[in-house]
Amino acid sequence: MHIYNLGWAKFQGLKKMRKSEARAILKELKPILDPRAVIFGYHDNEPVGFYVMIPDLNQIIKKFQGKFGLIQKLRLFFDLKIIRKPNRLIGMVFGVIPEYQGKGVESGLVMRMEEEIAKPGFPYKNIQMNWIGDFNPTMMKLVEKIGGKIYKTHITYRYLFNPAQKFERAKKSQ
Repeated sequence: MHIYNLGWAKFQGLKKMRKSEARAILKELKPILDPRAVIFGYHDNEPVGFYVMIPDLNQIIKKFQGKFGLIQKLRLFFDLKIIRKPNRLIGMVFGVIPEYQGKGVESGLVMRMEEEIAKPGFPYKNIQMNWIGDFNPTMMKLVEKIGGKIYKTHITYRYLFNPAQKFERAKKSQ
């Protein structure tokens, strides 16, 4: 919550996250999170960056054909926790508070994730850093710097119901 509020609240259209919202998100994610795929960076015991990835549940739920009753939930739990079926991680969020950006924290988080990947028994063979908007060239450069390939760029479109109203696109981050 601390990192999110310092790193994202400055963007137009986003508001600060409350503690109750952060707890609700954690409660929702807890059943699917793999602790090896959640990396935090600290400076003087203060959180300055994080990297949260989740197993790609689509690898499991695609066979449910749109149904998600008790049987499918049990099957999801079994495949996720017992068989450890997903072999792909999906990036949910990656961020560093502004005063630590460009100082190696981003690389440190990625290097820490690489340490996890190198451990024997790490079940994920593919990692996707999703949700990098076209307004975030810094993150795009980081992906390329660590050997990744940008194969998809998310673009946000806006439809103005009142065409007479002035619209100015949000500034790109540095």
